[in-house]
Amino acid sequence: MIKIDTSSFVPIYEQVKAQLKLRIATHIFKSHDPLPSIRELASELLINPNTVARAYRDLEREGFIYTRKGKGSFVSDESVSLISKKRTEILNKIFDDAIEEAKKYQLAPNEIKRLFEQRTTLILKDVDEGSNG
Repeated sequence: MIKIDTSSFVPIYEQVKAQLKLRIATHIFKSHDPLPSIRELASELLINPNTVARAYRDLEREGFIYTRKGKGSFVSDESVSLISKKRTEILNKIFDDAIEEAKKYQLAPNEIKRLFEQRTTLILKDVDEGSNG
């Protein structure tokens, strides 16, 4: 189920794109799976079909989906590699921002690395315990 935050400053078509990319990344939608029709998704989300059409056009232009006239839109083969690349770009940006913030507090590189490793260990431990409980 795609959720739209109408109070967000992020345009609705961008939210639709992000949600569809997330479903591709988490294998809810797999290669060649059909996407909901534009009208169907617009009706479900209570938004204008043109908004969904714009999201689909952008996703097609970016290579995540393809459209067959009269058949609908489908997840492309290359979507998985595109998602993987995009995920790495996003995470690198987050890490860069965190490192820049740490530098403002005059933390040495080895201190930043130690803190990151501590947080990673803590978070992954919580995830492992949650899956075993």
